[in-house]
Amino acid sequence: MVKNKLRKSLFEQGQSLSDSFITDSNLIIQSQAIESIDFKSIINNLLYFPYRYEVSIELIEKEINKYSNNIYMPRIISNTNMLFNLLDGSPLVKNKYGINEINNNKYLDPLSFDCMFIPFVGIDSNGQRLGYGGGYFDRSLEVLNGTKEKPLIVGLGYDYQVSKEVYGEKHDLKYDLVITERRVLSFV
Repeated sequence: MVKNKLRKSLFEQGQSLSDSFITDSNLIIQSQAIESIDFKSIINNLLYFPYRYEVSIELIEKEINKYSNNIYMPRIISNTNMLFNLLDGSPLVKNKYGINEINNNKYLDPLSFDCMFIPFVGIDSNGQRLGYGGGYFDRSLEVLNGTKEKPLIVGLGYDYQVSKEVYGEKHDLKYDLVITERRVLSFV
């Protein structure tokens, strides 16, 4: 399948990134996100615990905390479902993939978010997400399809992850905004 080959290629490219490139790019990407998004007016935010070569989010988290706004994080609750827990100081536990999750039952419905930062492996030219292949985000956020009042969907990644090709499928999550170390792309 085309997506599996692309996913493998992008993972290999991610492994070749130098530590200095990652550090410098993470600062640039997060700074561009802070400049591009009005965090004062965004109450409910979805962030993520970075995994593998995903862009770190600590500067964005600090910016959100300046305004005492809510931060939620993904939590896998079954082999097919994911919910979004409030980051409230509850203990962290590792899920089956080794990703941190919050251990509480303070969930928020996807339609109640103002902004969602969702990690990706790749993005096609239409802004559709290529994830890790488990479909967790696609299934958990399918309720947003076709709704007019939906959160701002933001992807943070590196420029090599943005493709000039179209490979997204109807069920794939589509970003409104993708920010890399080189550019800010709008798909609205």
